[in-house]
Amino acid sequence: MFVLSSKHRDLQARHEHALEQLAATRTELANWKGSALRTADRNTALTERLETSRRLPARLARALRACVRYRARVRQLERQTDHLQRRLDDAVGLAVKGIADSGRWQPGSAPAKPGVSS
Repeated sequence: MFVLSSKHRDLQARHEHALEQLAATRTELANWKGSALRTADRNTALTERLETSRRLPARLARALRACVRYRARVRQLERQTDHLQRRLDDAVGLAVKGIADSGRWQPGSAPAKPGVSS
């Protein structure tokens, strides 16, 4: 009986050791799997960024062309605005190079003295 009992304890110890190794291996496998999934996700993200960066020169060129068009349009609108402002000034009598004596239309008004501001 002693041999069987001793052998049984030995087999039971080996069995428990094998179960511990199995649990450790499963934990390690789960860690490796998680690491592999994170690496795959990171690689996917990097691939997407790489594809985006490959399109950046074309996008930048389009943006620069648009900027040139917008600046040309701004210059055109500034010229048009300046022209319209000159026409408005002419229409309301502000195109003269100085302010006329307002005594004709403002009775009792005296011309301003040079160098004095109100």
